[in-house]
Amino acid sequence: MDVVVVDPNKSDLKQLVAALKKHYPGSRVVMFTEPLPAMEYLENNPIDVLFTEIPMLPRDGFALQKTAEAVQPAILTVFVTDTEVYAAQAMKTHAAGYIVKPVTKAALYEALADTKFKYQ
Repeated sequence: MDVVVVDPNKSDLKQLVAALKKHYPGSRVVMFTEPLPAMEYLENNPIDVLFTEIPMLPRDGFALQKTAEAVQPAILTVFVTDTEVYAAQAMKTHAAGYIVKPVTKAALYEALADTKFKYQ
């Protein structure tokens, strides 16, 4: 599984990356603290799953998802954020999942449960 993780909070970013590497061994994980470099990367590299925080500047996670899907229609997006405030909006975007921090093994498995990356 090729993954991009975007979160301006470096501590949260490292925790999510560590969880992905532990629970999905063999995955290639690329991380970013800012959305614009992530957008550029997504435009030039095939990715299976995008894990992104929602509130970010200058572009939020929803804008990042839209850009990713425009260049890679099969990409899955999982929003990872501190609050449930954005959950309804996230579901309208047909996101694969929505995780409220802190990230747990169960939350990762649930977010990808209905995808080809579900835990076996």
